[in-house]
Amino acid sequence: MNFFSLMLGVFIVMLFTSCVSRPSAKEILLPKTNLTVNDITFIKNNSFPKGDARRYGVYPNQQVSQKNLSNMIVLATEGLPITFPKGSYKTNIVLSGVSDINFIFQGAIISGAISILDGSNKLKFDGELTVLDKLFIRKSNNITFETIVLKSDTLANLYNKKNRGVSIYAGSKNISFKSLEIHGTGGGSHSFYKHTAAALQIHGWNNNPEYVYIHKLKINNAARTALYITGSGHKIEKASITNFGQGSAKNMFGLEDAKPGTEKEFTGAWLNKCNNVIIDSLEISQNYRKGTNSIRLDEGKYHEPTFINHIKLSGYTEQLNIADHKLTNILVKDEYE
Repeated sequence: MNFFSLMLGVFIVMLFTSCVSRPSAKEILLPKTNLTVNDITFIKNNSFPKGDARRYGVYPNQQVSQKNLSNMIVLATEGLPITFPKGSYKTNIVLSGVSDINFIFQGAIISGAISILDGSNKLKFDGELTVLDKLFIRKSNNITFETIVLKSDTLANLYNKKNRGVSIYAGSKNISFKSLEIHGTGGGSHSFYKHTAAALQIHGWNNNPEYVYIHKLKINNAARTALYITGSGHKIEKASITNFGQGSAKNMFGLEDAKPGTEKEFTGAWLNKCNNVIIDSLEISQNYRKGTNSIRLDEGKYHEPTFINHIKLSGYTEQLNIADHKLTNILVKDEYE
Protein backbone atom coordinates (compact mmCIF):
# COMPACT_ATOMS: atom_id res chain seq x y z
CA MET A 1 0.00 0.00 0.00
CA ASN A 2 1.52 3.33 -1.06
CA PHE A 3 1.36 6.56 0.91
CA PHE A 4 -1.55 8.05 -1.00
CA SER A 5 -3.64 4.85 -0.69
CA LEU A 6 -3.11 4.92 3.05
CA MET A 7 -4.19 8.56 3.17
CA LEU A 8 -7.34 7.69 1.24
CA GLY A 9 -8.35 5.13 3.87
CA VAL A 10 -7.75 7.52 6.73
CA PHE A 11 -9.61 10.31 5.00
CA ILE A 12 -12.68 8.19 4.29
CA VAL A 13 -13.08 7.85 8.06
CA MET A 14 -12.84 11.63 8.35
CA LEU A 15 -15.53 12.13 5.71
CA PHE A 16 -17.98 9.80 7.49
CA THR A 17 -17.39 11.50 10.82
CA SER A 18 -17.63 15.07 9.50
CA CYS A 19 -20.28 17.26 7.98
CA VAL A 20 -18.67 17.96 4.61
CA SER A 21 -19.40 21.17 2.71
CA ARG A 22 -18.24 22.01 -0.79
CA PRO A 23 -17.61 25.48 -2.21
CA SER A 24 -20.06 27.08 -4.57
CA ALA A 25 -18.71 28.79 -7.68
CA LYS A 26 -18.27 32.53 -7.37
CA GLU A 27 -19.19 34.71 -10.31
CA ILE A 28 -16.48 37.23 -11.10
CA LEU A 29 -17.83 40.70 -11.76
CA LEU A 30 -16.55 42.25 -14.98
CA PRO A 31 -15.64 45.89 -15.60
CA LYS A 32 -18.09 48.26 -17.22
CA THR A 33 -17.38 49.36 -20.80
CA ASN A 34 -17.93 52.89 -22.12
CA LEU A 35 -16.61 53.48 -25.63
CA THR A 36 -17.96 57.05 -25.65
CA VAL A 37 -15.43 58.29 -23.08
CA ASN A 38 -14.04 61.69 -24.11
CA ASP A 39 -10.27 61.20 -24.32
CA ILE A 40 -9.33 64.49 -25.96
CA THR A 41 -7.51 65.86 -22.89
CA PHE A 42 -4.99 62.98 -22.88
CA ILE A 43 -4.29 62.55 -26.62
CA LYS A 44 -0.59 62.72 -27.55
CA ASN A 45 -0.74 61.18 -31.01
CA ASN A 46 -4.11 61.12 -32.78
CA SER A 47 -2.83 58.93 -35.60
CA PHE A 48 -3.61 55.93 -33.37
CA PRO A 49 -7.19 54.80 -32.71
CA LYS A 50 -9.10 55.44 -29.55
CA GLY A 51 -8.02 53.06 -26.79
CA ASP A 52 -4.54 52.40 -28.28
CA ALA A 53 -1.86 53.08 -25.63
CA ARG A 54 0.26 54.94 -28.18
CA ARG A 55 -2.52 57.50 -28.66
CA TYR A 56 -1.86 58.60 -25.08
CA GLY A 57 1.95 58.65 -25.29
CA VAL A 58 2.64 55.16 -23.90
CA TYR A 59 4.90 53.42 -26.42
CA PRO A 60 6.57 50.00 -26.48
CA ASN A 61 10.34 49.61 -26.70
CA GLN A 62 11.13 52.91 -25.01
CA GLN A 63 10.99 54.55 -21.59
CA VAL A 64 7.41 55.01 -20.43
CA SER A 65 6.26 58.43 -19.23
CA GLN A 66 4.70 57.88 -15.80
CA LYS A 67 2.44 60.90 -16.26
CA ASN A 68 1.11 59.54 -19.56
CA LEU A 69 0.64 56.10 -18.00
CA SER A 70 -1.31 57.58 -15.06
CA ASN A 71 -3.53 59.56 -17.42
CA MET A 72 -4.23 56.44 -19.44
CA ILE A 73 -5.22 54.54 -16.28
CA VAL A 74 -7.70 57.33 -15.51
CA LEU A 75 -9.27 56.82 -18.93
CA ALA A 76 -9.43 53.09 -18.33
CA THR A 77 -11.33 53.56 -15.05
CA GLU A 78 -13.99 55.45 -17.01
CA GLY A 79 -14.68 52.27 -18.98
CA LEU A 80 -12.47 52.70 -22.05
CA PRO A 81 -10.64 49.44 -22.94
CA ILE A 82 -6.92 50.12 -23.42
CA THR A 83 -4.82 48.11 -25.88
CA PHE A 84 -1.07 47.53 -25.43
CA PRO A 85 0.45 46.63 -28.83
CA LYS A 86 3.25 44.08 -29.03
CA GLY A 87 6.59 45.20 -27.60
CA SER A 88 8.39 45.82 -24.31
CA TYR A 89 7.12 48.50 -21.92
CA LYS A 90 9.88 49.66 -19.58
CA THR A 91 7.78 50.36 -16.53
CA ASN A 92 5.92 49.07 -13.49
CA ILE A 93 2.14 49.25 -13.52
CA VAL A 94 0.52 50.07 -10.17
CA LEU A 95 -3.26 49.86 -9.88
CA SER A 96 -4.30 51.00 -6.41
CA GLY A 97 -7.92 51.44 -5.39
CA VAL A 98 -9.16 51.49 -8.99
CA SER A 99 -12.13 49.80 -10.66
CA ASP A 100 -13.54 48.92 -14.07
CA ILE A 101 -10.30 48.50 -16.00
CA ASN A 102 -9.96 46.40 -19.15
CA PHE A 103 -6.42 46.09 -20.54
CA ILE A 104 -5.88 44.20 -23.79
CA PHE A 105 -2.34 42.91 -24.34
CA GLN A 106 -1.21 41.96 -27.85
CA GLY A 107 1.89 40.04 -26.86
CA ALA A 108 3.11 42.92 -24.67
CA ILE A 109 5.97 42.62 -22.17
CA ILE A 110 6.06 44.60 -18.92
CA SER A 111 9.71 44.82 -17.85
CA GLY A 112 8.82 45.63 -14.23
CA ALA A 113 6.00 44.55 -11.90
CA ILE A 114 2.23 44.67 -11.99
CA SER A 115 0.81 45.54 -8.55
CA ILE A 116 -2.94 45.46 -7.88
CA LEU A 117 -3.64 46.95 -4.48
CA ASP A 118 -6.04 48.03 -1.78
CA GLY A 119 -9.61 47.87 -2.97
CA SER A 120 -9.07 47.48 -6.69
CA ASN A 121 -12.10 45.78 -8.20
CA LYS A 122 -13.38 44.52 -11.56
CA LEU A 123 -10.15 44.37 -13.56
CA LYS A 124 -9.84 42.39 -16.80
CA PHE A 125 -6.54 41.53 -18.51
CA ASP A 126 -7.22 40.15 -21.97
CA GLY A 127 -4.72 38.71 -24.44
CA GLU A 128 -1.17 37.55 -23.87
CA LEU A 129 0.95 39.38 -21.29
CA THR A 130 4.52 38.69 -20.18
CA VAL A 131 5.87 40.15 -16.93
CA LEU A 132 9.59 40.21 -16.15
CA ASP A 133 9.47 41.07 -12.43
CA LYS A 134 6.36 40.09 -10.45
CA LEU A 135 2.60 40.07 -10.19
CA PHE A 136 1.40 41.16 -6.75
CA ILE A 137 -2.25 41.34 -5.66
CA ARG A 138 -3.43 42.58 -2.25
CA LYS A 139 -6.93 43.31 -0.92
CA SER A 140 -8.45 43.31 -4.40
CA ASN A 141 -11.37 41.47 -5.99
CA ASN A 142 -12.92 40.36 -9.26
CA ILE A 143 -9.82 40.11 -11.44
CA THR A 144 -9.49 38.01 -14.60
CA PHE A 145 -6.39 37.16 -16.63
CA GLU A 146 -6.43 35.42 -19.99
CA THR A 147 -2.78 34.46 -20.53
CA ILE A 148 0.01 35.70 -18.28
CA VAL A 149 3.63 34.53 -18.28
CA LEU A 150 6.29 35.37 -15.70
CA LYS A 151 9.77 34.83 -17.07
CA SER A 152 13.33 35.85 -16.30
CA ASP A 153 15.36 38.09 -18.60
CA THR A 154 18.03 39.87 -16.59
CA LEU A 155 18.97 42.12 -19.52
CA ALA A 156 15.43 43.36 -20.16
CA ASN A 157 14.19 43.28 -16.56
CA LEU A 158 13.76 46.77 -15.08
CA TYR A 159 16.06 45.82 -12.18
CA ASN A 160 18.35 43.44 -14.10
CA LYS A 161 17.24 40.58 -11.87
CA LYS A 162 15.27 37.36 -12.27
CA ASN A 163 11.51 37.44 -11.82
CA ARG A 164 9.93 37.29 -8.36
CA GLY A 165 6.91 35.21 -9.31
CA VAL A 166 3.26 35.71 -8.37
CA SER A 167 1.96 36.65 -4.93
CA ILE A 168 -1.78 36.74 -4.25
CA TYR A 169 -1.93 38.22 -0.78
CA ALA A 170 -4.31 38.92 2.08
CA GLY A 171 -7.85 40.08 1.41
CA SER A 172 -7.95 39.10 -2.27
CA LYS A 173 -10.98 37.25 -3.66
CA ASN A 174 -12.49 36.07 -6.94
CA ILE A 175 -9.42 35.91 -9.18
CA SER A 176 -9.27 33.87 -12.37
CA PHE A 177 -6.47 32.81 -14.74
CA LYS A 178 -7.08 30.96 -17.99
CA SER A 179 -3.34 30.27 -18.26
CA LEU A 180 -0.58 31.14 -15.79
CA GLU A 181 3.05 30.24 -16.44
CA ILE A 182 5.99 31.04 -14.15
CA HIS A 183 9.48 30.31 -15.43
CA GLY A 184 12.84 30.71 -13.71
CA THR A 185 11.78 32.54 -10.54
CA GLY A 186 14.80 33.87 -8.66
CA GLY A 187 15.83 33.01 -5.13
CA GLY A 188 19.46 33.83 -4.51
CA SER A 189 20.87 35.42 -1.37
CA HIS A 190 20.24 38.98 -2.62
CA SER A 191 17.66 40.88 -0.53
CA PHE A 192 15.74 41.57 -3.76
CA TYR A 193 14.22 38.09 -3.35
CA LYS A 194 13.44 38.46 0.38
CA HIS A 195 9.69 37.91 -0.06
CA THR A 196 9.92 35.36 -2.88
CA ALA A 197 9.61 32.16 -0.86
CA ALA A 198 7.67 30.45 -3.65
CA ALA A 199 7.09 31.00 -7.36
CA LEU A 200 3.33 31.14 -6.74
CA GLN A 201 2.20 32.22 -3.28
CA ILE A 202 -1.49 32.38 -2.38
CA HIS A 203 -1.29 33.51 1.22
CA GLY A 204 -2.11 36.10 3.87
CA TRP A 205 -2.30 35.36 7.60
CA ASN A 206 -5.74 35.84 9.18
CA ASN A 207 -7.23 37.12 5.91
CA ASN A 208 -6.36 34.43 3.41
CA PRO A 209 -7.34 34.74 -0.26
CA GLU A 210 -10.59 33.12 -1.41
CA TYR A 211 -11.81 31.72 -4.73
CA VAL A 212 -8.71 31.76 -6.91
CA TYR A 213 -9.32 29.78 -10.09
CA ILE A 214 -6.55 28.66 -12.46
CA HIS A 215 -7.42 26.63 -15.53
CA LYS A 216 -3.82 25.82 -16.46
CA LEU A 217 -0.76 26.39 -14.23
CA LYS A 218 2.81 25.71 -15.23
CA ILE A 219 5.84 26.38 -12.98
CA ASN A 220 9.35 25.63 -14.20
CA ASN A 221 12.71 26.03 -12.47
CA ALA A 222 11.61 27.71 -9.24
CA ALA A 223 14.63 28.62 -7.13
CA ARG A 224 12.75 27.89 -3.90
CA THR A 225 9.34 26.30 -3.31
CA ALA A 226 7.25 26.13 -6.49
CA LEU A 227 3.66 26.35 -5.20
CA TYR A 228 2.37 27.50 -1.80
CA ILE A 229 -1.40 27.74 -1.23
CA THR A 230 -3.52 28.81 1.71
CA GLY A 231 -7.13 29.96 1.81
CA SER A 232 -10.49 28.63 0.71
CA GLY A 233 -12.59 27.90 -2.34
CA HIS A 234 -9.69 27.76 -4.81
CA LYS A 235 -9.66 25.49 -7.84
CA ILE A 236 -6.77 24.54 -10.13
CA GLU A 237 -7.72 22.39 -13.09
CA LYS A 238 -4.24 21.35 -14.22
CA ALA A 239 -0.92 22.11 -12.50
CA SER A 240 2.50 21.12 -13.78
CA ILE A 241 5.69 21.72 -11.76
CA THR A 242 9.15 20.98 -13.16
CA ASN A 243 12.27 21.59 -11.04
CA PHE A 244 12.36 23.52 -7.78
CA GLY A 245 14.57 24.15 -4.75
CA GLN A 246 17.78 25.05 -6.55
CA GLY A 247 18.20 28.44 -4.85
CA SER A 248 19.24 29.80 -1.46
CA ALA A 249 17.23 30.40 1.71
CA LYS A 250 19.58 33.17 2.81
CA ASN A 251 17.84 36.52 3.52
CA MET A 252 14.44 34.94 2.84
CA PHE A 253 11.35 36.03 4.76
CA GLY A 254 8.98 33.35 6.08
CA LEU A 255 5.68 32.20 4.60
CA GLU A 256 2.33 33.30 6.03
CA ASP A 257 0.70 30.61 8.21
CA ALA A 258 3.79 28.39 8.07
CA LYS A 259 5.81 27.37 11.12
CA PRO A 260 9.00 29.50 11.23
CA GLY A 261 11.86 27.72 9.55
CA THR A 262 9.75 25.38 7.41
CA GLU A 263 9.91 27.84 4.51
CA LYS A 264 13.54 26.73 4.09
CA GLU A 265 12.39 23.18 3.31
CA PHE A 266 11.87 23.75 -0.39
CA THR A 267 8.83 21.87 -1.68
CA GLY A 268 7.19 21.16 -5.03
CA ALA A 269 3.60 21.80 -3.91
CA TRP A 270 2.68 22.92 -0.38
CA LEU A 271 -0.95 23.16 0.75
CA ASN A 272 -1.43 24.73 4.17
CA LYS A 273 -4.70 25.70 5.87
CA CYS A 274 -6.56 25.04 2.65
CA ASN A 275 -10.29 24.58 3.00
CA ASN A 276 -12.67 23.54 0.20
CA VAL A 277 -9.83 23.62 -2.33
CA ILE A 278 -9.64 21.39 -5.43
CA ILE A 279 -6.65 20.55 -7.59
CA ASP A 280 -7.88 18.28 -10.34
CA SER A 281 -4.49 17.28 -11.77
CA LEU A 282 -1.04 17.84 -10.24
CA GLU A 283 2.23 16.69 -11.80
CA ILE A 284 5.59 17.30 -10.12
CA SER A 285 8.88 16.42 -11.78
CA GLN A 286 12.44 17.03 -10.59
CA ASN A 287 15.54 16.60 -12.75
CA TYR A 288 18.02 17.47 -9.98
CA ARG A 289 18.81 16.15 -6.51
CA LYS A 290 17.37 19.27 -4.91
CA GLY A 291 14.52 20.13 -2.57
CA THR A 292 13.24 18.64 0.69
CA ASN A 293 9.63 17.61 -0.02
CA SER A 294 7.88 16.64 -3.21
CA ILE A 295 4.58 17.64 -1.60
CA ARG A 296 3.57 18.97 1.81
CA LEU A 297 0.02 18.51 3.12
CA ASP A 298 -0.59 20.66 6.19
CA GLU A 299 -3.55 21.15 8.47
CA GLY A 300 -7.04 22.37 7.62
CA LYS A 301 -10.67 22.05 8.66
CA TYR A 302 -11.96 18.46 8.53
CA HIS A 303 -15.48 19.55 7.55
CA GLU A 304 -14.11 21.59 4.61
CA PRO A 305 -11.78 19.06 2.96
CA THR A 306 -9.36 19.74 0.14
CA PHE A 307 -8.97 17.32 -2.79
CA ILE A 308 -6.14 16.51 -5.16
CA ASN A 309 -7.94 14.30 -7.63
CA HIS A 310 -4.92 13.06 -9.60
CA ILE A 311 -1.22 13.30 -8.82
CA LYS A 312 1.95 12.18 -10.59
CA LEU A 313 5.46 12.34 -9.14
CA SER A 314 8.40 11.65 -11.44
CA GLY A 315 12.17 11.98 -11.57
CA TYR A 316 13.88 12.72 -8.27
CA THR A 317 10.59 13.79 -6.66
CA GLU A 318 9.95 10.10 -6.03
CA GLN A 319 12.97 10.11 -3.69
CA LEU A 320 11.89 13.22 -1.77
CA ASN A 321 9.87 13.34 1.41
CA ILE A 322 6.07 13.50 1.41
CA ALA A 323 5.19 15.59 4.45
CA ASP A 324 1.71 15.31 5.95
CA HIS A 325 0.41 17.00 9.09
CA LYS A 326 -1.50 14.84 11.56
CA LEU A 327 -4.41 17.30 11.23
CA THR A 328 -4.38 17.48 7.45
CA ASN A 329 -7.73 17.72 5.69
CA ILE A 330 -6.29 16.94 2.25
CA LEU A 331 -7.32 13.87 0.27
CA VAL A 332 -5.22 12.62 -2.64
CA LYS A 333 -7.63 10.46 -4.61
CA ASP A 334 -5.47 8.92 -7.32
CA GLU A 335 -1.80 8.53 -8.18
CA TYR A 336 -1.22 7.96 -11.87
CA GLU A 337 1.78 6.87 -13.90
